[in-house]
Amino acid sequence: MKAWMAVAMLAVVPLVGCGGSRELNRARAESNVLRKDAESLRAENEALKTKVSELEGELANVSKERDELKVAAEQAAAAPAVVPASGGKKRKK
Repeated sequence: MKAWMAVAMLAVVPLVGCGGSRELNRARAESNVLRKDAESLRAENEALKTKVSELEGELANVSKERDELKVAAEQAAAAPAVVPASGGKKRKK
């Protein structure tokens, strides 16, 4: 009988020690801090996603403008150069 009481005491005593309100309060405080950190990280993530979307749009516009200028430069290079014709006779000195 004493052996069973010893086993029961060993099983119950650690449970009583873990139920301290200090540890529970510390765990709650830590969980609140982590929750606030997670919320701020989510907000920052959304702001960064918005910024990335804006930059992707700007990049698309710049790429389009670059391609248009590239085509215009190729067309200008392919067109024959206009040489001014000599309008008069050369004078002999």
